[in-house]
Amino acid sequence: MFQQCRYISARTLLGLSKLDRCQSLPLGTWTPVDQLWHLVFVSHRWGSQDDPDPLGTQLAALQQLVRRMADIAGAIADERVEGEAVRDRLVLVPSLARHGNLQAAHLVFRTLCDGQTFAADEAERMEGDGILDLIGFWYDFSCLPQDPKTMDEEREFVQALQRIGEMLLSPRVSTLVLRKDEDGYLERGWCFAESMIAGAKEDVFKPMILRTDRWNAPLSMQLSGAFMALKPEIEEMLGKWENLVNPVAAGQAFESAINGTAVLLLAKADSSMSEFVVASTAMTIAGVGMFAGIQSSIALLPVDGCLDLSADLVNVLRRQGLGCRDERDYILVALLLLKSMTAVEATGDLKIWWEAIARFTEGLPLHLTRRNGVLEWLENEA
Repeated sequence: MFQQCRYISARTLLGLSKLDRCQSLPLGTWTPVDQLWHLVFVSHRWGSQDDPDPLGTQLAALQQLVRRMADIAGAIADERVEGEAVRDRLVLVPSLARHGNLQAAHLVFRTLCDGQTFAADEAERMEGDGILDLIGFWYDFSCLPQDPKTMDEEREFVQALQRIGEMLLSPRVSTLVLRKDEDGYLERGWCFAESMIAGAKEDVFKPMILRTDRWNAPLSMQLSGAFMALKPEIEEMLGKWENLVNPVAAGQAFESAINGTAVLLLAKADSSMSEFVVASTAMTIAGVGMFAGIQSSIALLPVDGCLDLSADLVNVLRRQGLGCRDERDYILVALLLLKSMTAVEATGDLKIWWEAIARFTEGLPLHLTRRNGVLEWLENEA
């Protein structure tokens, strides 16, 4: 599915003056996916109906993140151990226990992990600021054709929408959520769906939040429950980057910080509030609860009865207080969530969700009936 999407390399991102509409960008903006080691799905609020980043604050935050990634990649290439080496790296990156630095460090680490699957001679591409050519960003407005669209652009748009869930769940993709205080992010349907799906990944690479208004703020070490006992150890692991008394090589200090903050990310993911990681557990519970009613309605559908899913899908998001641009977006978001909560090998009534999003994006009705105990789609309006 990665071949069907467009990605902007970190280096190209640095050179942009605006995150412009996809069709307004030159062809050289996007990098072929086979030249990239790691991918970043950027989840964000739209600042206006027609432009997600009218003031350029999201682009500025992403460019600052990319520059810090290059600083970290350069610092960890230094194999010296003495105190002078520590002082040199602190000029580039004073601390990894800061907002923005943590997210940049984890993206560098994830890119290096994915790079292990490539040929050995590919390692040379990491030299200097080479990491900027190895990581690609997916930002909907700039990587997905926008209205008005040609027939080919509509086809590309539909194919991408059908596979957003798989992208978010892929181990090759990190989700980066752009937020700021009182932005209403979790009140928007698409934002809720993207964060909830990405938070359900079965690996340690949890989606991270980058707050555009808190760059370089100290990380909160506030933990609860069993995780409280780990706080001193996490702080020690993070502190190795800055330790002039017992210096270690930058690569070792980097790995120590990643291991420490990986625990922090897991701990924060189980909390209801966090400034740098999505509270995925609470969101998943909310998502499952939202759609229990729809599944019940389908289970109660009598033989030869008819159920129009569209109205139920819109209403379930509205009851949750989630907003979308229009009815089509409400239905797409709901279907994306339902598909993400359904296993590929699902049988019986559950298997319809993998079919439903394809039908809807192809313009087919979402009318169900039950014949001989089996759900079937009605091809014509009921």
